[in-house]
Amino acid sequence: MLLKKAPMKDPLNESNLYVSGSMKDVKISDADFEFLSRYLAMKYGLRITKQKKILLESRLIKRLNVLNIKSVSEYLKFVFKSSKGKEEYAYFVDQITTHKTFFFRENYQFDFLKKQIEFYFHKVQKQRTVTVWSAGCSTGEEVYSLAIVLNELRALYPYLDFRILGTDISIPSLKKAATGTFNSIELENLPENLIKKYFKPVSSIKNNLFRFSNNEIINKIQLGSLNLNSNSYHVPYEYDFIFCRNVIIYFDDATRTAVLRRLLNNLKHNGFLMLGHSESAIGTNLAIESVQPTIYKKK
Repeated sequence: MLLKKAPMKDPLNESNLYVSGSMKDVKISDADFEFLSRYLAMKYGLRITKQKKILLESRLIKRLNVLNIKSVSEYLKFVFKSSKGKEEYAYFVDQITTHKTFFFRENYQFDFLKKQIEFYFHKVQKQRTVTVWSAGCSTGEEVYSLAIVLNELRALYPYLDFRILGTDISIPSLKKAATGTFNSIELENLPENLIKKYFKPVSSIKNNLFRFSNNEIINKIQLGSLNLNSNSYHVPYEYDFIFCRNVIIYFDDATRTAVLRRLLNNLKHNGFLMLGHSESAIGTNLAIESVQPTIYKKK
C-alpha cells in the first residue's frame, strides 16, 4: 500500500511504557504471550523474548483502555477473531512497535551521503536523479531530514534531482509522516534557519506545530506500508542509498540476513546501505563491504 505523496522504531523500547492506574495489573498469560511471540516472529520477524513480556503488556494496555476491554485475552480475540478486528489491527501493530526517531539522527551518515553526492557531481557534470529509501521511516523525521539535505545540495549542483521513499509497518506512523507536521520538540535538532526555510506554523490551539511547506520537495516523497519480513519488496526504484536503521537489531540471525539480502536486491551496484549505530552486517556473507561503521557498499 503506497500513500502517493507525503502531504496527504524499534519494538518494545523501555522508554515508551504506558501504564494506566486503573489497569496496571493487567497481565499477559503465558499462553497469550506464546501466541504473540510466535505470531510476531512469523509475521514480522520480530524476536520477542520472555524478558520483554512486561514491556509488551505496557504497550497493549493503552488499547485496552481506549476500547474498554478488561483483559489481554479479550483484546486478542477482538483483534484476530471479531468483525472489527481488521480496523483495530493497525493500532495493534502500532502499539507493538516503537517510533523513537528524530531529525538528523546519527548525523554522520547524512554527512557521508552529502560527500558521496558531492564527489559524483564534482566528477560528472550531468543530470542525475538520486534515489533514497528510508526502510523503517516511522513518523517521517528521517524522510524529511533526507529531503532537506538533498534540496540544500541542489543549490550547489543544479543537475541534481532526487526521489525519496519512506516505508514502515505502522499505518498510524505513516499517516503522521504524510502530514509533515511536527511540534517544536520534534524539531529541536534542526537549526533555526532550516525550520524557517522548510516549515510554516500551523494555526491551531497548540501553536507550537509546524508543517513542512515546500510542495516541490513534497512531490518527490512517497510513503507506503511495507513489512520487511515479506518475501519480496515491490518498491519503485533501485536505490543509491538505503537507510534501514534500528530495525534489524530486533530480528533473529536468519531473518536479519534475509532482510539485508532483500534490501541489497533493491540497492544499486556501488550503492550504500546505512544501518543503526548498534547494528552490523559483518559476518552475513553478503556482497557488501564495510566503508565505515554502520555504512556498507554493495559490491
